[in-house]
Amino acid sequence: MRKQSVKLKDGREVVLRLLLLDDKEQLLSMVTSLSADALMWSSPPYDEEKVNRWMSGTKSGLSIVAIFNSRLVGIAAVYQFPRPRQIGIAEMMIYIHQDFHGVGLGTMMTENLLVLARNKGLHRIGLEVVEENGAAVWLYKKLGFEVEGILKEAYYGADGKYHNMLVMGILLSKN
Repeated sequence: MRKQSVKLKDGREVVLRLLLLDDKEQLLSMVTSLSADALMWSSPPYDEEKVNRWMSGTKSGLSIVAIFNSRLVGIAAVYQFPRPRQIGIAEMMIYIHQDFHGVGLGTMMTENLLVLARNKGLHRIGLEVVEENGAAVWLYKKLGFEVEGILKEAYYGADGKYHNMLVMGILLSKN
């Protein structure tokens, strides 16, 4: 993926590019500055250990970031399973800073990530999302992901209640 500038619905321009090793500090800064609302349906803590795991995506070329005014404001990544029986199978994650919610950045990042995954020859991408996370569920469905199952009360929310997780996936070789 080449660096590309994209215009958001609110007129701001961000640059999408591959994740680089030099992005570690900015990525850590972004995730530690996420608001409670942005983290409502996520799996904290977001700390250096988690960021170090995400940085492994620099090797696969399947992790992209969004940059606004020299500041990292989003990450989307696909992680391939290393086991032979899961060749071409991967899981996706995306995090966007709350200042960039609702302006089309999630759509643009996911679309670019799906192109990268297809170009790398991946067969399937899966993900799990809390059922009440309507914005994320809507985005994934819009881009071709299908609900494949429900994990009953598999997420313990910040509200002190259990919530269902949707198992979603997309077959890239059929799209």
